[in-house]
Amino acid sequence: MKSIPITDEKELLTGLKAGDKVAFKQLYEVYSGRLASKLIYLLKSEELAQDILQDVFLKIWTNREMIDIELSFGAFLYKIATNLSKNVIRKNVYDQLMRHQIGQEEVYHPIEEGDDAEEAKAILDQAMGQLTDRQREVYTLHKIEGLSYQEISEKLNISLSAINHHIQKANKQLKAILKSRSFELFICLLPALLKK
Repeated sequence: MKSIPITDEKELLTGLKAGDKVAFKQLYEVYSGRLASKLIYLLKSEELAQDILQDVFLKIWTNREMIDIELSFGAFLYKIATNLSKNVIRKNVYDQLMRHQIGQEEVYHPIEEGDDAEEAKAILDQAMGQLTDRQREVYTLHKIEGLSYQEISEKLNISLSAINHHIQKANKQLKAILKSRSFELFICLLPALLKK
């Protein structure tokens, strides 16, 4: 676990308040691992935890001028993370109730059009390009086009267990690739997210 002396942290926070992206990245590297663990514990989902982690640091960047360098930055991060987690849990419960009432699921597309979104898409495409042809085909049909395992089985003439195997392998590989580039992807999407 990384730690940082208080005097160094205050320097980084001063830099962050002034808009220094290097200071921001260093603070992200120090706190993101510990915060991700806490979020996974709270949300019981690695995917949701990563989403909230990005939201926490987006909030930090957006409100950087209001940060009090005399207070514990770690405690401040955990408070934001806990509040955002509670909101997500409430929203998920509400969404599930609404879906149940309406009887259908809506598709959510978080990435807006624009240069930054294009760069993020390029990173995702590059990650997809590292999958085998079959993994990419099955993953695209299921995760992007929304086909069920049964529909994919009929379309590609492969078993349900083979489909599951390809999806699992693709998920694992994509997570590993994107995790190593998560900060780059986050910085890439930051301007697009700030427009919302």
